Amino acid sequence: MSEYVSSQPADGSSAGDQQQESSVSSQSDASTSSQLGTDSSSAGDQQQESSVSSQSDASTSSQLGTDSSSAGDQQQESSVSSQSDASTSSQLGTDSSSAGDQQQESSVSSQSGASTSSQLGTDSSSAGDQQQESSVSSQSDASTSSQLGTDSSSAGDQQQESSVSSQSGASTSSQLGADWRQEVHSKVASVE
Repeated sequence: MSEYVSSQPADGSSAGDQQQESSVSSQSDASTSSQLGTDSSSAGDQQQESSVSSQSDASTSSQLGTDSSSAGDQQQESSVSSQSDASTSSQLGTDSSSAGDQQQESSVSSQSGASTSSQLGTDSSSAGDQQQESSVSSQSDASTSSQLGTDSSSAGDQQQESSVSSQSGASTSSQLGADWRQEVHSKVASVE
């Protein structure tokens, strides 16, 4: 089984709260992609939940607030079940400007040849809090990469946690704060 889970609020700037949860379990050749804040300007709350399980030949695509300007609340939920060779794509407000909170959770379990990549606020300008959690368990030849705020300018708190367990030929890479101009409290926790 080959699975790929990617979550990116990339090049984003937003004045509200952004919350993203992506969860994938027991999939075959499945792809789950979640993006929060695509080319949008928002002063309200943005919430996105994407869940995919046991899929077959299904495709679910959801886009909320692309190239849009909003001052209210945005909520998106996408759920797909009993699918194979499935693709679930959700985009919420990429290339946006943010002064609020950004939270991203990505969880992958029971995968073979799996890759989990999480990026939060890449090349972005933020004055709020950024939190990223990536958790991978029971994988073979797995790779977990987490990047938080690369080449960005931030005046808030940044926290990154990466946890990988029970892997064979596994690679865990965490980068926090490359080429930054910042006055923040940075914390990186990596557990193997």
